[in-house]
Amino acid sequence: MTNSKKLKTALIIGRWQPWHEGHRALFKAALDRAEKVAIGVRSTHATDEKNPFNFEEVCKFIHADLDSEFSGKYEIIDLPNITNVIYGRDVGYKVEKVSFTDEVESISATKVRKSMNISPIKTSVRSEDRFKRSGHKGGVVWLTGLSASGKTTLAKKVERDLFNKGYNIYMLDGDNLRDGLNYNLGFSKEDRHENIRRASEVASLISNIGYVVVAAFITPMDVDREVARNSCSNSFYEIFISASIEECESRDPKGLYKRARSGEIKQFTGIDSEYEKPKNPDLIIDTENFKEEDSIDLLSNFITDKFPFNIK
Repeated sequence: MTNSKKLKTALIIGRWQPWHEGHRALFKAALDRAEKVAIGVRSTHATDEKNPFNFEEVCKFIHADLDSEFSGKYEIIDLPNITNVIYGRDVGYKVEKVSFTDEVESISATKVRKSMNISPIKTSVRSEDRFKRSGHKGGVVWLTGLSASGKTTLAKKVERDLFNKGYNIYMLDGDNLRDGLNYNLGFSKEDRHENIRRASEVASLISNIGYVVVAAFITPMDVDREVARNSCSNSFYEIFISASIEECESRDPKGLYKRARSGEIKQFTGIDSEYEKPKNPDLIIDTENFKEEDSIDLLSNFITDKFPFNIK
Protein backbone atom coordinates (compact mmCIF):
# COMPACT_ATOMS: atom_id res chain seq x y z
CA MET A 1 0.00 0.00 0.00
CA THR A 2 1.30 3.41 -0.97
CA ASN A 3 2.34 5.59 1.96
CA SER A 4 0.09 8.63 1.55
CA LYS A 5 2.71 10.78 3.26
CA LYS A 6 5.06 10.16 0.32
CA LEU A 7 2.57 11.08 -2.40
CA LYS A 8 3.44 14.21 -4.36
CA THR A 9 1.34 16.78 -2.57
CA ALA A 10 0.27 20.30 -3.47
CA LEU A 11 -0.50 22.72 -0.66
CA ILE A 12 -3.21 25.37 -0.79
CA ILE A 13 -3.64 27.77 2.12
CA GLY A 14 -6.67 29.90 2.87
CA ARG A 15 -9.29 31.00 5.36
CA TRP A 16 -12.13 29.28 3.43
CA GLN A 17 -14.80 31.44 5.13
CA PRO A 18 -16.71 29.60 3.79
CA TRP A 19 -15.48 27.13 1.16
CA HIS A 20 -17.04 27.94 -2.24
CA GLU A 21 -16.83 27.14 -5.95
CA GLY A 22 -13.75 29.30 -6.46
CA HIS A 23 -11.95 27.31 -3.80
CA ARG A 24 -13.06 24.06 -5.45
CA ALA A 25 -11.53 25.29 -8.72
CA LEU A 26 -8.27 26.05 -6.91
CA PHE A 27 -8.31 22.58 -5.34
CA LYS A 28 -8.80 20.90 -8.73
CA ALA A 29 -5.99 22.96 -10.26
CA ALA A 30 -3.72 21.88 -7.41
CA LEU A 31 -4.72 18.23 -7.83
CA ASP A 32 -3.86 18.43 -11.53
CA ARG A 33 -0.30 19.21 -10.49
CA ALA A 34 0.12 16.51 -7.83
CA GLU A 35 -1.21 13.22 -6.51
CA LYS A 36 -2.83 14.73 -3.45
CA VAL A 37 -3.76 18.14 -2.04
CA ALA A 38 -3.16 19.38 1.49
CA ILE A 39 -5.77 22.03 2.31
CA GLY A 40 -4.33 24.30 4.97
CA VAL A 41 -6.91 26.16 7.06
CA ARG A 42 -5.51 29.38 8.51
CA SER A 43 -6.47 30.00 12.14
CA THR A 44 -8.35 33.28 11.64
CA HIS A 45 -11.61 32.21 13.29
CA ALA A 46 -13.35 35.02 15.22
CA THR A 47 -10.62 37.58 14.53
CA ASP A 48 -13.26 39.74 12.84
CA GLU A 49 -16.68 39.54 11.21
CA LYS A 50 -15.16 38.03 8.05
CA ASN A 51 -14.12 34.85 9.87
CA PRO A 52 -17.21 33.40 11.58
CA PHE A 53 -16.45 29.70 11.08
CA ASN A 54 -14.16 27.59 13.26
CA PHE A 55 -11.88 24.81 11.99
CA GLU A 56 -14.45 22.05 12.47
CA GLU A 57 -17.09 24.02 10.56
CA VAL A 58 -14.68 24.72 7.70
CA CYS A 59 -13.85 21.01 7.55
CA LYS A 60 -17.55 20.18 7.21
CA PHE A 61 -17.91 22.60 4.28
CA ILE A 62 -14.89 21.10 2.51
CA HIS A 63 -15.87 17.47 3.09
CA ALA A 64 -19.44 18.14 1.92
CA ASP A 65 -18.07 19.46 -1.37
CA LEU A 66 -15.14 17.13 -2.03
CA ASP A 67 -15.55 13.83 -0.22
CA SER A 68 -17.84 12.00 -2.66
CA GLU A 69 -15.67 12.79 -5.69
CA PHE A 70 -12.17 13.16 -4.26
CA SER A 71 -12.05 10.88 -1.22
CA GLY A 72 -8.44 10.01 -0.42
CA LYS A 73 -7.14 12.79 -2.66
CA TYR A 74 -6.96 15.48 0.01
CA GLU A 75 -6.35 16.11 3.66
CA ILE A 76 -7.24 19.14 5.76
CA ILE A 77 -4.60 20.69 8.00
CA ASP A 78 -5.20 23.05 10.92
CA LEU A 79 -2.59 25.81 10.49
CA PRO A 80 -1.61 28.87 12.51
CA ASN A 81 -2.49 32.23 10.97
CA ILE A 82 0.03 32.01 8.10
CA THR A 83 0.77 35.49 6.74
CA ASN A 84 4.08 34.88 4.93
CA VAL A 85 5.44 31.92 2.98
CA ILE A 86 9.24 32.01 2.94
CA TYR A 87 11.55 29.43 1.37
CA GLY A 88 15.26 29.09 0.66
CA ARG A 89 17.06 28.13 -2.51
CA ASP A 90 17.03 24.63 -3.95
CA VAL A 91 14.26 23.42 -1.64
CA GLY A 92 12.39 21.69 -4.44
CA TYR A 93 9.12 23.59 -4.08
CA LYS A 94 7.30 25.22 -6.94
CA VAL A 95 5.29 28.24 -5.86
CA GLU A 96 2.79 29.46 -8.45
CA LYS A 97 -0.30 31.61 -8.78
CA VAL A 98 -3.26 30.00 -10.52
CA SER A 99 -5.71 32.25 -12.38
CA PHE A 100 -9.26 31.40 -13.44
CA THR A 101 -12.03 32.86 -15.57
CA ASP A 102 -13.57 36.17 -14.51
CA GLU A 103 -16.68 34.28 -13.39
CA VAL A 104 -14.70 32.15 -10.94
CA GLU A 105 -12.37 34.96 -9.86
CA SER A 106 -15.37 37.13 -8.99
CA ILE A 107 -16.76 34.68 -6.42
CA SER A 108 -16.73 36.46 -3.07
CA ALA A 109 -16.72 34.71 0.30
CA THR A 110 -18.41 37.79 1.74
CA LYS A 111 -21.27 37.40 -0.73
CA VAL A 112 -21.44 33.68 0.03
CA ARG A 113 -21.71 34.40 3.75
CA LYS A 114 -24.50 36.88 3.06
CA SER A 115 -26.29 34.28 0.95
CA MET A 116 -26.17 32.03 4.03
CA ASN A 117 -28.17 34.74 5.87
CA ILE A 118 -25.15 35.80 7.92
CA SER A 119 -25.56 39.55 7.92
CA PRO A 120 -25.41 41.40 11.25
CA ILE A 121 -28.39 43.72 11.76
CA LYS A 122 -27.99 47.15 13.29
CA THR A 123 -30.71 48.02 15.79
CA SER A 124 -32.68 51.24 15.53
CA VAL A 125 -31.36 52.37 18.93
CA ARG A 126 -27.70 53.37 18.90
CA SER A 127 -25.34 52.33 21.67
CA GLU A 128 -24.65 56.02 22.30
CA ASP A 129 -28.34 56.59 23.03
CA ARG A 130 -28.36 53.71 25.48
CA PHE A 131 -25.26 55.10 27.16
CA LYS A 132 -26.97 58.44 27.66
CA ARG A 133 -29.87 56.77 29.40
CA SER A 134 -27.47 54.82 31.63
CA GLY A 135 -25.42 57.91 32.38
CA HIS A 136 -22.24 56.01 31.60
CA LYS A 137 -20.83 54.14 28.62
CA GLY A 138 -20.80 50.37 28.35
CA GLY A 139 -17.72 48.21 28.22
CA VAL A 140 -16.01 45.03 29.32
CA VAL A 141 -13.68 44.51 32.26
CA TRP A 142 -12.12 41.09 31.68
CA LEU A 143 -10.67 39.37 34.76
CA THR A 144 -8.08 36.70 33.97
CA GLY A 145 -6.13 34.55 36.39
CA LEU A 146 -5.68 31.06 37.77
CA SER A 147 -8.54 29.12 39.32
CA ALA A 148 -8.97 30.29 42.94
CA SER A 149 -7.04 33.51 42.32
CA GLY A 150 -10.13 35.48 43.37
CA LYS A 151 -11.76 36.46 40.07
CA THR A 152 -15.33 35.45 40.90
CA THR A 153 -15.18 36.76 44.48
CA LEU A 154 -13.99 40.16 43.26
CA ALA A 155 -16.49 40.26 40.39
CA LYS A 156 -19.46 39.48 42.65
CA LYS A 157 -18.59 42.04 45.30
CA VAL A 158 -17.69 44.79 42.85
CA GLU A 159 -20.91 44.12 40.92
CA ARG A 160 -22.95 44.66 44.11
CA ASP A 161 -20.91 47.70 45.16
CA LEU A 162 -21.31 49.51 41.83
CA PHE A 163 -24.92 48.41 41.36
CA ASN A 164 -25.70 50.08 44.67
CA LYS A 165 -24.07 53.23 43.30
CA GLY A 166 -26.37 53.28 40.29
CA TYR A 167 -24.30 51.50 37.67
CA ASN A 168 -25.76 49.23 35.03
CA ILE A 169 -23.35 46.38 35.72
CA TYR A 170 -23.40 42.65 35.14
CA MET A 171 -21.06 39.85 36.21
CA LEU A 172 -20.38 37.21 33.56
CA ASP A 173 -18.81 34.09 35.06
CA GLY A 174 -17.20 31.13 33.32
CA ASP A 175 -18.94 28.47 35.41
CA ASN A 176 -22.35 30.00 34.72
CA LEU A 177 -21.80 29.94 30.96
CA ARG A 178 -20.50 26.37 31.05
CA ASP A 179 -23.70 25.40 32.87
CA GLY A 180 -25.81 26.78 30.03
CA LEU A 181 -24.66 28.29 26.75
CA ASN A 182 -21.35 26.40 26.75
CA TYR A 183 -22.54 23.14 28.35
CA ASN A 184 -21.31 21.16 25.33
CA LEU A 185 -17.68 22.32 25.58
CA GLY A 186 -14.86 20.47 27.28
CA PHE A 187 -11.38 21.66 28.20
CA SER A 188 -9.36 20.85 25.11
CA LYS A 189 -7.44 23.71 23.52
CA GLU A 190 -10.12 24.01 20.84
CA ASP A 191 -13.01 23.96 23.32
CA ARG A 192 -11.35 26.50 25.59
CA HIS A 193 -10.93 28.78 22.60
CA GLU A 194 -14.58 28.38 21.63
CA ASN A 195 -15.65 28.97 25.24
CA ILE A 196 -13.87 32.33 25.27
CA ARG A 197 -15.12 33.24 21.80
CA ARG A 198 -18.74 32.72 22.85
CA ALA A 199 -18.23 34.45 26.19
CA SER A 200 -16.65 37.50 24.60
CA GLU A 201 -19.47 37.77 22.06
CA VAL A 202 -22.00 37.70 24.92
CA ALA A 203 -19.99 40.30 26.84
CA SER A 204 -19.90 42.53 23.76
CA LEU A 205 -23.66 42.29 23.26
CA ILE A 206 -24.34 43.20 26.89
CA SER A 207 -21.89 46.10 26.82
CA ASN A 208 -23.61 47.47 23.70
CA ILE A 209 -26.82 47.99 25.66
CA GLY A 210 -25.07 50.22 28.17
CA TYR A 211 -23.80 47.80 30.79
CA VAL A 212 -20.37 47.46 32.30
CA VAL A 213 -19.64 43.73 32.07
CA VAL A 214 -17.27 42.25 34.64
CA ALA A 215 -16.22 38.97 33.01
CA ALA A 216 -14.44 36.39 35.18
CA PHE A 217 -12.70 33.74 33.07
CA ILE A 218 -9.38 31.96 33.53
CA THR A 219 -8.53 32.73 29.88
CA PRO A 220 -5.07 31.15 30.09
CA MET A 221 -3.73 31.95 26.61
CA ASP A 222 -2.71 35.29 25.09
CA VAL A 223 -4.42 34.40 21.81
CA ASP A 224 -7.76 33.86 23.55
CA ARG A 225 -7.51 37.10 25.48
CA GLU A 226 -6.87 38.81 22.16
CA VAL A 227 -10.02 37.18 20.76
CA ALA A 228 -11.96 38.62 23.68
CA ARG A 229 -10.48 42.06 23.12
CA ASN A 230 -11.26 42.00 19.38
CA SER A 231 -14.81 40.76 19.94
CA CYS A 232 -15.76 43.58 22.28
CA SER A 233 -16.60 46.65 20.23
CA ASN A 234 -16.78 48.98 23.23
CA SER A 235 -14.15 49.79 25.85
CA PHE A 236 -12.26 46.66 26.87
CA TYR A 237 -9.89 46.36 29.82
CA GLU A 238 -7.82 43.33 30.77
CA ILE A 239 -7.32 42.83 34.52
CA PHE A 240 -4.80 40.27 35.75
CA ILE A 241 -5.87 38.77 39.07
CA SER A 242 -2.48 37.66 40.28
CA ALA A 243 -1.79 34.87 42.76
CA SER A 244 0.84 32.15 42.69
CA ILE A 245 -0.10 28.56 41.90
CA GLU A 246 0.91 27.66 45.46
CA GLU A 247 -1.46 30.23 46.93
CA CYS A 248 -4.34 29.22 44.65
CA GLU A 249 -3.78 25.55 45.45
CA SER A 250 -3.80 26.27 49.19
CA ARG A 251 -7.20 27.97 48.83
CA ASP A 252 -8.77 25.43 46.43
CA PRO A 253 -12.41 26.18 47.44
CA LYS A 254 -13.85 23.66 44.96
CA GLY A 255 -11.23 20.97 45.48
CA LEU A 256 -10.21 21.22 41.82
CA TYR A 257 -6.45 21.32 42.35
CA LYS A 258 -6.64 18.21 44.53
CA ARG A 259 -8.59 16.40 41.82
CA ALA A 260 -6.13 17.61 39.17
CA ARG A 261 -3.14 16.39 41.19
CA SER A 262 -4.76 12.97 41.56
CA GLY A 263 -5.32 12.76 37.79
CA GLU A 264 -9.10 12.92 38.06
CA ILE A 265 -9.18 16.21 36.11
CA LYS A 266 -7.06 16.49 32.98
CA GLN A 267 -5.76 19.65 31.27
CA PHE A 268 -6.19 21.74 34.43
CA THR A 269 -4.69 25.20 34.13
CA GLY A 270 -1.56 25.59 36.23
CA ILE A 271 -1.08 21.84 36.73
CA ASP A 272 -0.89 20.12 33.35
CA SER A 273 -2.08 22.99 31.16
CA GLU A 274 -0.20 26.26 30.71
CA TYR A 275 -1.25 29.69 31.93
CA GLU A 276 0.41 32.53 30.02
CA LYS A 277 0.66 35.57 32.24
CA PRO A 278 -0.67 38.73 30.54
CA LYS A 279 2.15 40.76 29.05
CA ASN A 280 0.57 44.20 29.35
CA PRO A 281 -2.67 44.15 31.37
CA ASP A 282 -4.53 47.35 32.12
CA LEU A 283 -4.43 46.55 35.84
CA ILE A 284 -2.83 43.94 38.10
CA ILE A 285 -4.53 43.03 41.37
CA ASP A 286 -2.28 40.94 43.63
CA THR A 287 -4.82 39.01 45.68
CA GLU A 288 -2.06 37.00 47.33
CA ASN A 289 -0.66 40.06 49.10
CA PHE A 290 -3.61 42.50 49.09
CA LYS A 291 -6.44 42.25 51.57
CA GLU A 292 -9.78 41.40 49.99
CA GLU A 293 -11.19 44.84 50.83
CA ASP A 294 -8.22 46.54 49.17
CA SER A 295 -8.61 44.41 46.04
CA ILE A 296 -12.32 45.27 45.86
CA ASP A 297 -11.57 48.98 46.23
CA LEU A 298 -8.86 48.80 43.58
CA LEU A 299 -11.16 47.20 41.01
CA SER A 300 -14.15 49.40 41.88
CA ASN A 301 -12.07 52.56 41.60
CA PHE A 302 -10.63 51.41 38.28
CA ILE A 303 -14.10 50.86 36.85
CA THR A 304 -15.52 54.16 38.10
CA ASP A 305 -12.49 55.93 36.65
CA LYS A 306 -12.89 54.30 33.23
CA PHE A 307 -16.71 54.51 33.20
CA PRO A 308 -17.61 57.78 34.95
CA PHE A 309 -21.15 59.13 35.18
CA ASN A 310 -20.74 62.01 32.78
CA ILE A 311 -23.06 61.35 29.84
CA LYS A 312 -25.95 63.79 29.54
